[in-house]
Amino acid sequence: MNLPRARAGTTVALAVVGALWATGVRAPFVYDDKVEVIGNPTIRLFSELGAMATYNVSRPLLILSYAVNWAIGGLDPVGYHVGSIAIHFVNVVLVGLILQRLVDRRVAAATALLWGIHPMCVQGVTYISGRSDALCALFWLAASLAWLLGRSRLTLGFVAAGLLTKELTVLLPVWLWFLTPHRVTDAAPDSGSPGGLVAAPPWRPFAGMAALVAAGGLLRVAMMGWPQLEVQRSVWQQAVLQAVAWDEYILLWVLPVGQSVLHDPPQLAPWPLLPMISLILWSGVVVALLWARGVAPWRASPRWPPLSLGCLLVVCWLLPSSVFPLKESIAEHRAYLVGVPLIGVVCAFLERRRVLVPVGAALGVGLAVLTIQQNGLWSSEVALWRNAARLYPLSADANYGYGDALRFAGEAQQAERAYRAVLALRPDDDNASINLGITRAEQGDPDGAHDIWTEVTRRSPRSCAAHDNLGAWARRYATRREALDEYLSAFRWCPRDPNALLNLGDLMWERGDTGLARKYYSLYLQVLPYGAEAERVRRRF
Repeated sequence: MNLPRARAGTTVALAVVGALWATGVRAPFVYDDKVEVIGNPTIRLFSELGAMATYNVSRPLLILSYAVNWAIGGLDPVGYHVGSIAIHFVNVVLVGLILQRLVDRRVAAATALLWGIHPMCVQGVTYISGRSDALCALFWLAASLAWLLGRSRLTLGFVAAGLLTKELTVLLPVWLWFLTPHRVTDAAPDSGSPGGLVAAPPWRPFAGMAALVAAGGLLRVAMMGWPQLEVQRSVWQQAVLQAVAWDEYILLWVLPVGQSVLHDPPQLAPWPLLPMISLILWSGVVVALLWARGVAPWRASPRWPPLSLGCLLVVCWLLPSSVFPLKESIAEHRAYLVGVPLIGVVCAFLERRRVLVPVGAALGVGLAVLTIQQNGLWSSEVALWRNAARLYPLSADANYGYGDALRFAGEAQQAERAYRAVLALRPDDDNASINLGITRAEQGDPDGAHDIWTEVTRRSPRSCAAHDNLGAWARRYATRREALDEYLSAFRWCPRDPNALLNLGDLMWERGDTGLARKYYSLYLQVLPYGAEAERVRRRF
């Protein structure tokens, strides 16, 4: 092999990866970013690591990465995108280095490059909240490479870092267990120990990994309690739905058409035929993996076949996020590493047919175009949610997201149509009704807005947002007394509602009751110390 030429090719390939992902650096904060980044006060407390840890004890390193971005550039999304691109860039390099130890070098390089530019990575890179999976993958891959190189202590460090980034790292030790036949001993050449591959995994590192996993789980339960279910599903419903989700991930990696910020699969019948078949097949894959090599893969063969390792990676990566019922049963960023073995199989097939370079180049161009298109969608919140509503017109959540995006963009009339589509699908959706009222007010129909919010309070007296909006309406079109009654209703039902606290403080200040105003302002700052109005409130103390 011509090393200078190979290095030049590698440099050019990595430059292409960096340039491609730079097309998404102007994307705004969207969806969960507004909670996990903009609404997360702990990232502004870079020196207070304890605050970051208590915000989400399962993901303090992820929060720390956001805090680094905040310290450098505040809430400019460009810095966050650059950080995520850097993480992905490192992951591409690590994938290449790991695969070089398992398969042909050309196959390894092509797999790493095609995976690195695949549009299914967009949610793990351009979507800032998707960084949780990309950063977790970095530690997963780093632990794998360190393990292959015989660096047990370094591996333990990366496992610990992964556990502090995202919960799916709990199955990383299982992956490393089956990766052991490829591991090189770290014995010195003159130590008398045989070099090369180990015959069985050393027990001490795995004991340490098990201790880390157990400690992380206990700490998480002790500080945050047992994970609360986001939605109620039976074990059977969850299993069948996740079989559908896994199918969707595989299909999107094979044919990246129909990607969306939100996937809303239809409700499944109690005994759906195709999902049941899928569940049986996926269960068969898991059983076959365990049966083929048992709990000690090195006994049957000196090496665990790369194809089997690929199947195992898919299972170990997806299984943790499939156990607990989540509101979003499908999220593309959860399948971040799933594409590596799939692309590897394709590249190995092309290499055997001696067409890897021309066909791989054509695939790369096609994938790059699709990734640029996806980054274009993520660069506009309206376009992003319009795409979701187009793909899932019968999804109330997709139409709601589209309505919010339009409303924030100042398109009140179009937003109203989106919210009415939500209410046609989900008539008792209070949030959609409240936002519909806001769009009516923005279009110059305050009485229509008042009627909508009043109807919400009739069917849901505890709707604090409806009382807040009625209070704002009364302040402008009725009396301060009526406004006070509405704000106090919101405060009674939701004592930590920042809007009610801020409105009560402002109303008391206007009435000249500075004592009560400061009381409500103080409570507001306790709830939202870095809110948009925090500085104005502090100036009144």
